[in-house]
Amino acid sequence: MGRHILRGALALVAVIAVLAVATLGYRAWRQHENTRALAIHTPNGIAETDYVRLGGIDQWIQIRGEDRRNPVILFLHGGPGSSESVLSSLFRPWEKHFTVVMWDQRCAGKTFVRNGAANCKGMTLESIAQDGIDLTQFLRRHLHHRKIILLGHSWGTMLGVRMVKEHPDLFSAYVGTGQVVSIPEKEPIIYARTLARLRAAGAKKGIVALKALGPPPYRNHQGIEIERKWSQRYDIPSERDLFSDMTPVAVFAPGWSLLDLYRMLHAPDYAEKALYKSTADYDARKLGPDFRVPFFIVNGALDNITPTDLARNYFGFVRAPHKEFIVVPDAGHSAVLTRPDAFLHILLTRVRPIANQYENANGESHG
Repeated sequence: MGRHILRGALALVAVIAVLAVATLGYRAWRQHENTRALAIHTPNGIAETDYVRLGGIDQWIQIRGEDRRNPVILFLHGGPGSSESVLSSLFRPWEKHFTVVMWDQRCAGKTFVRNGAANCKGMTLESIAQDGIDLTQFLRRHLHHRKIILLGHSWGTMLGVRMVKEHPDLFSAYVGTGQVVSIPEKEPIIYARTLARLRAAGAKKGIVALKALGPPPYRNHQGIEIERKWSQRYDIPSERDLFSDMTPVAVFAPGWSLLDLYRMLHAPDYAEKALYKSTADYDARKLGPDFRVPFFIVNGALDNITPTDLARNYFGFVRAPHKEFIVVPDAGHSAVLTRPDAFLHILLTRVRPIANQYENANGESHG
């Protein structure tokens, strides 16, 4: 009897091992195919990944584009700690018209993988924004461009408005999507609107959870996580299914090991914990209304995390040499990820012409 059990156990282990090898083999094949599909072969193209020294640590960047003469976009990911560089294949069509730079900020993505959680301690919005300025200076030298388009998503908008406010000479345009205006103002609105959606859906479990949590301000970042979980679960389909829709893109991303992905998913916990108290009273209006760069806000019409009505009010507050407020229909907080083609059309028809004009008026353009 014991022999039969042992043989059965060994057979099960063998089957599991075969399945694991087959799965890993399939993943390796898919990554190889994606590498071929994403390859840039144009004579003046660029495809680089590397670590650059910013703020005393190595921080990971990716630079891709079919023509180095095209305008440069520096993408500031959301979070904090939520790298979007693993999803960069979504932006492959952008690379025909722009040189796209993805940056894993301190305590995010491959920067977190290399440096670990210890380097998350003591970071601030101001210190990460300074890392972004230092990176911009590096990119100007490395890519031979005088000015750069800055594109911030969600948390990235908090960095972006500070960067363009303090160093307008480095940038030809600011583009914010999922624009954060005021955390103390938006969080009670998000809570109330989430509760209203739960009630409309008859989601008793969610209603109980939110009522037990109570309205913000929350004592720590766990409160935000609970509220966001229920908000996303009853958001529009593209936001509700964002994680499942993006998982295949991440799992088969070239250059990312499974261990990298596992560690990357843990980075936001450390980043949010490190920054929660210092950003709880964030209000972009404290920087003042005047900006010396073209200023664009591109929000999903149905954004339930950074409400579009609040972003529109902030847009009215801002003064800039050129400004536009653009709404992406039927999209939510992650419009830049769920509607990258529509976003590219906006960049080409609305942002790039103005950025080129602005740079032409202030020196030689590379666009």
